[in-house]
Amino acid sequence: MNVPRTVIIAQARMSSTRLPGKTLMDLGGAPVLDRVVARARRARLADDVWLAITTDPSDDVLEEHARSLGVPYVRGSLEDVLARYAQAAEASAADVVVRITCDCPLIDPEVIDTVIREFDDTPGIDYCSNTLVRTYPIGMDTEVFSRAVLEKSHGRATQPHEREHVTPYLYQHPERFRLENVTAPEWARWPELRLTLDEAADLELLQAVVGRVGPDAGLRQVLDALRADPALAQVNAEVEHRHVEKPVEW
Repeated sequence: MNVPRTVIIAQARMSSTRLPGKTLMDLGGAPVLDRVVARARRARLADDVWLAITTDPSDDVLEEHARSLGVPYVRGSLEDVLARYAQAAEASAADVVVRITCDCPLIDPEVIDTVIREFDDTPGIDYCSNTLVRTYPIGMDTEVFSRAVLEKSHGRATQPHEREHVTPYLYQHPERFRLENVTAPEWARWPELRLTLDEAADLELLQAVVGRVGPDAGLRQVLDALRADPALAQVNAEVEHRHVEKPVEW
């Protein structure tokens, strides 16, 4: 019996419009990218971690950095991120793709495993994530889907937002795909909390958190620290969270 190969593919670029270069900004003595890769590598249910970076010259530095970390990577379209993921899935020989992004440096390996496990344990599922109905903090975002479904999306998605954001073709068509949402345990339910990096205020909060609990702390430790200091949790509360609309029901 062949066991499906599960690969975490993390997208990254240096040309972020709100905070250019954020992927390699320092977070507790190491670049943000290193923190994401280290955490992703601790996910027990994934077989490998790959980076999906762009062919834009600004990302030459990311290619060099990926090599220094020993992380396999592909370089693909800057704007068509769906095509970039299809390319990465093929290059990595993934049967199951786990999508994360390199602006989530506190992503918890156990959260990644939770979403993978739900996907693996639900027969006939096409797409599983913890963001269809958000209950986890922003920055724990994990999506899991088969390579076959990714390739179907790549072949059929035509709208710009479907190409840029990778998975809208799946979750905006619940009549075509079987979707599943993972709900956070009670202690982790803080959906308005930002543990992601889009603006300078986000970096301020992330640096403060890492300074208090260390770069490898799990989500429970992070949330305990923030609940103990409500003012700290408000540092980036005014930053707008940009997202694509999810279906009301599926």
